[in-house]
Amino acid sequence: MNKNETLQQLRQARTGHLRWQAHAQSILSAPNHLDNISEKAPMNHTDCQFGQWYFGQMQALKHIPGYQQIDPLHERLHQLYREIFDIMLEKKSGTFSWLFGSDARHRQRCIDKARPVMDQLSATSKELLAAIDELQKTIEQMPEPA
Repeated sequence: MNKNETLQQLRQARTGHLRWQAHAQSILSAPNHLDNISEKAPMNHTDCQFGQWYFGQMQALKHIPGYQQIDPLHERLHQLYREIFDIMLEKKSGTFSWLFGSDARHRQRCIDKARPVMDQLSATSKELLAAIDELQKTIEQMPEPA
């Protein structure tokens, strides 16, 4: 794979991450569609489009400075996503909550509880994108093999 192909794939993986993030963030706005969201935004960091690229074709780039910074951020992103997903799936507690509690109120409590975690996810995503951008700059500055 040449430099231009590598950069093109990196851009596609970055776009895949942005798409994943949009689906992940939709958990709070569409809590009734969690199954659909989890299909579009996989839980495991090796299953999303970016993870498949990172743990597949990108292995050839592991010698490049900046490569090692990406995996911990990417894995943390998916951990936060799983945490948000678990919060949104929490059942109402209490003996009579099913009788006196409102589904809408419970859903709002879950959203309120998940929002700070979503803020962490967004911040981690920004860090990941910055690391990807740095890796891209490093690759762009590398000489093309003769």
